[in-house]
Amino acid sequence: MSEVAQVTHSSPDGHIPQLRFPQFSHDWAISTIGNLAKIDTGNRDTQDRVNSGKYPFYVRSNTVERINEYAFDGEAILTSGDGVGVGKNFHYVVGKFNYHQRVYSIHNFTNSTNGKFIYYYFADKFYRRVSRLSAKNSVDSVRMSMISDMPISIPAKPEQQKIAAFLTAVDNKIEQLIKKQELLGEYKKGLMQQIFSQAIRFKADDGSDFPDWEEKKLGDVAEIVGGGTPPTAVEKYWNGNIQWFTPTEIKSKFIVNSKRTITQVGLDTSSAKLLPKGTLLFSSRATVGEVGIAVQECTTNQGFQSFIVNKNNEPEFLYNWIIKNKKEFIRRASGSTFLEIGKSEIKKIKLHIPALPEQTKIANFLSSIDSKIEQVGKQLDESKQFKKALLQQMFI
Repeated sequence: MSEVAQVTHSSPDGHIPQLRFPQFSHDWAISTIGNLAKIDTGNRDTQDRVNSGKYPFYVRSNTVERINEYAFDGEAILTSGDGVGVGKNFHYVVGKFNYHQRVYSIHNFTNSTNGKFIYYYFADKFYRRVSRLSAKNSVDSVRMSMISDMPISIPAKPEQQKIAAFLTAVDNKIEQLIKKQELLGEYKKGLMQQIFSQAIRFKADDGSDFPDWEEKKLGDVAEIVGGGTPPTAVEKYWNGNIQWFTPTEIKSKFIVNSKRTITQVGLDTSSAKLLPKGTLLFSSRATVGEVGIAVQECTTNQGFQSFIVNKNNEPEFLYNWIIKNKKEFIRRASGSTFLEIGKSEIKKIKLHIPALPEQTKIANFLSSIDSKIEQVGKQLDESKQFKKALLQQMFI
């Protein structure tokens, strides 16, 4: 990744990109995809797939099935002609594979063309250009002529190779971070299994054993509080300084700011309750079991049964216990239209729980792993944004 220092801003004059490696200076040429490669579709349908087939079989949804015969051996770019992700999702494939009759394969690149360069060019430019050619507001299918006739700005092959190699290095970094994030997640999951089954026990600071865990009910360790929604048509109830969350906003451990806020009047005239900092916001309707920790006072809509943990227990311990036992909440939920678990059902769920000092040690230990996962997540987001910026500035 140190090679990024070699990328410098070019002059806006001439047919050249915003960012460019300094050893290249010639203007880029204009061609079409059809002049640079062969384009065709597969001749197989999903009925031809075989679960234990020898070769990858790329289908319209961009998922990979298996098949016993290959149709092509070499380098190709694959994209769906219709269906989910049309015009957005691409595969760069090298080797033997087969593909669906509504999947386009771009292959047999000319000697002056680097296939990986075309792949990255597509990643940034293809959907927007196809959108302009589509008669509809959204792209639901792609014709072969749209691909073949698409104009492309392209440098000499050495510069193509340099760009492709650099972006491949960025992709490799992203894949490494994704893998690291997954491994840390699995590591924490395994530790939680051992901790909550008491296969792993912590000791006090003086080396002594903590007391045995006790069986309690959730209603014994936390107050369970529902939420509410002020009438949406009343303007004075909304856009105040009180956070008001919906279940779709519970996407991380710590919950900070809500998309919408309510006023004190809105709070007073609805069934919403003001929840203290540290409350566990627990989604109890539709998507059951999502949980996060409120970092400030807040309210929620009626899709929650939130946990105000009492002073004898540690909120982060209970947060991790809920994550570990999410399936139990789902199992107890009911409803024909959507699943929901009520306050009375939550309160009687039993758990084994240690004394507060051991809860705190467990919470701090698991929090340290969360911090590592969060750090990797930030690196991943930064790498993805870095790649996005490169794709926008390294191509014309």
